[in-house]
Amino acid sequence: MIKGYEMIINKKSIPTTMVVLVLSILAVAFTQAANVPSRGTVQRSIASVERMPRVPKPLAVRDWRSVSRSYYERVLDPNAVGDRFPVVEVKADKAGFRMKSYVGSKISGEGISCLSAVVGARLARLDPRNFRGIDYVSRCKAWYDPVHGFYRHTVGERSPVVHSGIYGYWNAVVGTMLAAQYPEDAQFKHQAITAARAFHVIARGLGCPDRPDYDVLGWDFENEKPGGRNEPMNRLGHAPSVAWMLLVGAALTGDQDMFACARATMRWYAENPGRYEITHVMGPLAAARLNAMGGPQVDIDRILSAWFGDGDPKRHTWRITRGMRFGGITCDGLDGARWGDDGFYGFTMGSLQGPAWLVPVVRYDQRYARAIARYALHAANSARLLQGEGLDANHQDHAVWKARWDPQNHLFYEGLKSWDPGPDHNLRPYATGDPVLLGWNPGLSRVDPKEYFAQRSEWFGNSAYNLSLYMGNHIGFLGGIVDLTDVPGVLRWDCLATDFFGTPAYPTHLYYNPFQKPRTITLYLAGPADLYDLVAGAFVVRNARRGDRLTLTPDQTLVLVQVPLGCRTERRETQLVAGGVVIDYRMSSSSQPGSSE
Repeated sequence: MIKGYEMIINKKSIPTTMVVLVLSILAVAFTQAANVPSRGTVQRSIASVERMPRVPKPLAVRDWRSVSRSYYERVLDPNAVGDRFPVVEVKADKAGFRMKSYVGSKISGEGISCLSAVVGARLARLDPRNFRGIDYVSRCKAWYDPVHGFYRHTVGERSPVVHSGIYGYWNAVVGTMLAAQYPEDAQFKHQAITAARAFHVIARGLGCPDRPDYDVLGWDFENEKPGGRNEPMNRLGHAPSVAWMLLVGAALTGDQDMFACARATMRWYAENPGRYEITHVMGPLAAARLNAMGGPQVDIDRILSAWFGDGDPKRHTWRITRGMRFGGITCDGLDGARWGDDGFYGFTMGSLQGPAWLVPVVRYDQRYARAIARYALHAANSARLLQGEGLDANHQDHAVWKARWDPQNHLFYEGLKSWDPGPDHNLRPYATGDPVLLGWNPGLSRVDPKEYFAQRSEWFGNSAYNLSLYMGNHIGFLGGIVDLTDVPGVLRWDCLATDFFGTPAYPTHLYYNPFQKPRTITLYLAGPADLYDLVAGAFVVRNARRGDRLTLTPDQTLVLVQVPLGCRTERRETQLVAGGVVIDYRMSSSSQPGSSE
């Protein structure tokens, strides 16, 4: 523990001038300690994150927890009023429920829209088991395929072929999350186990654990061979989805072959990285968990590099935006397609999902805490642009419609482009989507880019065709893990909420001060606790209470574990255990075991 640190942040009676003076002295010591292995964890950089400024401009992070709750309360209401509303349909005599994929489209029932809405609502701390008298949770079971054992894209789907992309593997992943959110439901647990076993079949069929090869489009269960949607880019980056499902199975059943196949899968992926859409998104978390459990290590540096899109553009066709500033607005932290070296088409789903999968990494591997926290700040800041929030009416497709029917900007465009679809690209950035430009809606033709703004004025500016529910319904994955603090720009990230099927843990939160001066925040704790900082490798606050104040030095990152008072700590090889729960998987040599009393 850093001597004197506990006293300064807990003793409110100390004069402010003295606190600032002593904190300034400690700030130097604390910052230097982070660069000395014996006193803390050296932080590793990530190339894309280094291109992001510490503080986005303008700094305008929304209260995503509040926004996400309001969002779901509207889109899940079958009696919602408004143009193109309701967007959900529930019938007593039919299984499941149906939702639109776009606000302006007809009702459908894609799993990518429906399942994500229910899981996201739960993350936002709503109760979808009893929402306006509807049990959405039980209705989700209609997407489960009992023949092949996992969740599918549509209700009743029984095809033996599962695609590797968002219409296949992704629905299985999201459906499996229900078992983590409702552990008391035996049926969900059974479904998660059968899903893991199905993916075990895939892994085995693709050569695991000895000679894996995931250069395929999916799997054909009937013919026991690769198969899937013939979209070449679906070959890229889906191995982490299989590995994550195998880790779920290993956690639920103890099956060691699933664990071995998961490791083999991620080691293959580290050597054959790639990314497209979202099936790669769990890669760093899967690797961090595997490494924390011991055995041959997975190269997490390479996997993080792939996650951010720092690789061969032919295999990393999408990436996280970095160093992108248009119209005086920082647009970093979004997930989308490359447009040359200088442009992007950031999509809402991956942008909302990204922090949910990356933030939990820090509880297993704190070496990346600062890089992940800086990225997450940008993701939380830029996500508002996907709603048209912070953009004037000319920089988005449906400003007229939104002004009347979505004045608080809760609904999301499908994406944000670095520039508008018109011929001159003068409007930067620009919130939009594919249906209008590509003519996806029945009865509508493609819009000629040369006529884009004329037609916007004529008709589609007062429509909702490019407002996407299949993307925006993932908002809970962001809103469920981030809270504002009393210092704008210093966010509180929950490292456990989306660590589905993770190892036992005490409440753990990530904080980052991006500013060039110290910032003091108020702590919100589950109860009295000793705070262990994974980055410092030490208990930094003893007997902390809700409402205590904590100062972060410039560019400082904390990963605070709330250890219950009185827990006995002990070192087990590289791990630090408190009360039988691992609180540090990569304990620094400065961490001292003993009682936390």
